[in-house]
Amino acid sequence: MVKASIPNTLCSHYIMNKFVQNKSSVALPYFQDAASCYQQARYVESIQNYLLGLEYDASHYHIYADLAKAYEMVGNWELALLNLDIALRLCPNSSTIKRRKSRITEEKIFYQSIIDDLDLVSERPSDFVPDLLSDGLLRPQFKIGTDSYKLTVDPVIDLLVFWLICQLIEHTYNRVGNLLDRYPDEQIDITITNTYGAQIQSDVPNWVSGVYDGKIRIFYCAEEEPELGVIYTLLRHEWTHLLIDLITKGNCPTWLNEGLAQTLSRPLMSFEKRYLEQADKNNTLPTLSELNSPFSDLSSSDRKIAYLQSAAIVAELINKTGYKSIQTLLQQLGNRVPIEDAFEHTFGEIGIIK
Repeated sequence: MVKASIPNTLCSHYIMNKFVQNKSSVALPYFQDAASCYQQARYVESIQNYLLGLEYDASHYHIYADLAKAYEMVGNWELALLNLDIALRLCPNSSTIKRRKSRITEEKIFYQSIIDDLDLVSERPSDFVPDLLSDGLLRPQFKIGTDSYKLTVDPVIDLLVFWLICQLIEHTYNRVGNLLDRYPDEQIDITITNTYGAQIQSDVPNWVSGVYDGKIRIFYCAEEEPELGVIYTLLRHEWTHLLIDLITKGNCPTWLNEGLAQTLSRPLMSFEKRYLEQADKNNTLPTLSELNSPFSDLSSSDRKIAYLQSAAIVAELINKTGYKSIQTLLQQLGNRVPIEDAFEHTFGEIGIIK
């Protein structure tokens, strides 16, 4: 009996190994497609592929960690953290996963808090009825116009969410306008587009979530409704670019333009500050002259540092001198005063420009 059991045991191990190998081989193409979709900013499709692959092979902690990143990009903080907890159960000592969990936890707290602080009106007025556009369009759209802006949302979303976004625009108009002491003279065209399921020929890189080019365009990727905290920060970021363009007439250095947009949209988070500190230790922080080149020309890692460094410089300026000085500086630039002279006139010797 003992001798007879040996080959049966070996056979069982062989069959089990083949079964595991087959499941892994079935899962692999899904995981590869998920990674490819993520790189193309097709985050919902990335999530879908990860989930399909996990039906066949749920043994790899790094897959759950990568799935969490995709959930992070669509603003689903809860599912991102849930998958990181699974990854940590599979690999408790992973410092990468622990850092990722800390980052996403901080993002969740911040983006939820900025919406809570606004005290938005959750009941939609009975006379709030946006236009529904569908003729000749691939996807139906909502559109509404006010004295200060014209908003198009593609495709249609829940009417309550649309109403909340309109309130976010009003808050952006008032708060950013107050900080820079400038309000647009004309109605601003704003488009918010869900890139999931859209056949869009975009003229901006897929890593861009917002752009101001005379109009404000916001992009998000979600299977359902957009994450309002993210939409609000993107609106504030691009609205800042709009006002800077109006004040300086296009005569603003890249680092100041991007640094102000970043600072007025949200503060640097702790993980971003640590990233800058590490770059400082490695002597890889860019100089102001290097920050004057278009950030879109930089590599992914250099671009990240450029945005963060610009925001850190501007935040230091604001902490030392306040927004009134920023207003004066921008007005000087609007009068075509060279940046060095504008700084000397506005700040004197504060050791920022090098």
